[in-house]
Amino acid sequence: MASSIPSGAPGSREKKYDRQLRLWGANGQNKLETAHIALFNASATGCEILKNLILPCIGQFTVIDDKLVEEADLGVNFFLDEDSLGKPRAERAAALLGELNPDVMGNYIIDNFSNLLSTKPELFEPLTTPFTHFVLVSPFPTPLLLLLPPEIPTFLVYSLGFTTSLRVSAPIHTIVETHPDSLTDLRLLNPWSELSSMATERTTNLEIQQKVDGDGGMSDHEHGHVPYLILLLKYLEDWKQSHGGNYPATYKEKGEFKVLIQDNMRTNVPGGSEENYEEAIAAVLKNVREAEVSSETKEVLNDTKCANLTLETDNFWIIARAVKDFLENPEQGNGLLPLSGGIPDMKAESNGYVDLQNVYKYKARYDASLVEKNVRTILSSLNRDPSSIPLDEIELFCRHSNFLRRILYRPLPAEFSTLPDEHHKKAVCAALSSWDADTSLIHDYIALRAYQSFVTETDGRAPGDTDETLEVDTAEMTRLAELYLKEVGWSTGLGERGKNMIREVVRTGGGELHNIASLAGGIVAQEVIKIITQQYVPVNNTIVFDGISSRTGTYEL
Repeated sequence: MASSIPSGAPGSREKKYDRQLRLWGANGQNKLETAHIALFNASATGCEILKNLILPCIGQFTVIDDKLVEEADLGVNFFLDEDSLGKPRAERAAALLGELNPDVMGNYIIDNFSNLLSTKPELFEPLTTPFTHFVLVSPFPTPLLLLLPPEIPTFLVYSLGFTTSLRVSAPIHTIVETHPDSLTDLRLLNPWSELSSMATERTTNLEIQQKVDGDGGMSDHEHGHVPYLILLLKYLEDWKQSHGGNYPATYKEKGEFKVLIQDNMRTNVPGGSEENYEEAIAAVLKNVREAEVSSETKEVLNDTKCANLTLETDNFWIIARAVKDFLENPEQGNGLLPLSGGIPDMKAESNGYVDLQNVYKYKARYDASLVEKNVRTILSSLNRDPSSIPLDEIELFCRHSNFLRRILYRPLPAEFSTLPDEHHKKAVCAALSSWDADTSLIHDYIALRAYQSFVTETDGRAPGDTDETLEVDTAEMTRLAELYLKEVGWSTGLGERGKNMIREVVRTGGGELHNIASLAGGIVAQEVIKIITQQYVPVNNTIVFDGISSRTGTYEL
């Protein structure tokens, strides 16, 4: 169902999805429209999640549920109506959700998770499944969760009363477009020849006050419209010549450098000062620095996937290797990443600003062309078509090369097996011993773990589902929570908040509140969209929300 966004005048489809195209662009939208989401459990929370994926136009969704619609469903689920009573919940949810967006194809399967795993295993095999992502809204017994393939991104959701949680499990997740506050990389301490030449040319008569037209000096108007980047380059060169070839490095030196700029500002002008000089002074601390490779990009470039390329390697890692080769080649980057090419707005004449902008753009294009050459060489060495990776994909990667991310998600068995691994144990114990442990939402997580164990032991029954079992279920939930804490190596036992959360989970009886389900739908759908579009930075790997205190906690479990 993928579609390319037309160029030129916006079409009806582009107008329809205008707001989201501003967020993740045509590339992200096309990825969204190729997704096929499988929702297990058409509860209020599950339907709210799908709603927030159908509206921005996922390609397809399939609702999987074997229950019939009951009166209780109508009280919390806005996507079921009275006409749905007694009918399959999967069928009715798919039909009513499908009305939200005719561009999305809706499907349903009247069956349960356990039965499908045994009767239709092809639905869960990475090579045969039609689904690109799984969304599971608890309850599901733990042994079933452990059978899910780690290759398919999975979103495990809990929504019990005022408490909701999301656990993301996925293969290694790579992101080019992380959407930082700014892509600007001015390279003031690492100028290239064209930029240095422009700075020299534009500041030749900077200190000379023009007295008569044509006397060789610079008028107040020209002086006040020299772009602040040019000013910084000029005064950095002056500083360098008077400080043994060194740029200002310490906070004190940068303070002195700011004074140098201020002393050269003309004050006998309308307004009393020059805005371009003020911009230059304000930019010193942020921009007068050596260009560096971010720690996140270093993680990507040093990843074994970047070194061990094969015929099946994703484009991301091939371009990353090409960028690494550029960085390490003294005749290409010589220790620097490809230039992003963007510059901020500033006080300047239009022509002067455009000329400066073009110097940065041309350098960025030249750097990208060198990376492209590296990419073509790598592809040829892998016996792949050298033109199989388009130039626009390479240029996009180069623009964002200092903001790359790769997230190593942990599989569900590492957390939910009978004996959790060491990482999980350390993460839980660290949260329980942190300075805010008494109020930490890790206690909400522990209560949900006890709930997971309870559901597993009772074959799907929720604790507190009847008034008669409240006390017994609370005691059993407490026992399960204490047992889990022993498994992770925490000997102190449940704290007061932990005990309160056990009581709160039991009190819900496995029920949902629609306002919390709606909020959970927004949280989960947002993370699903991040994974699908490979834009923005998704959570790694657990979010817990407490609706009583309106707080959110994130944990890497």
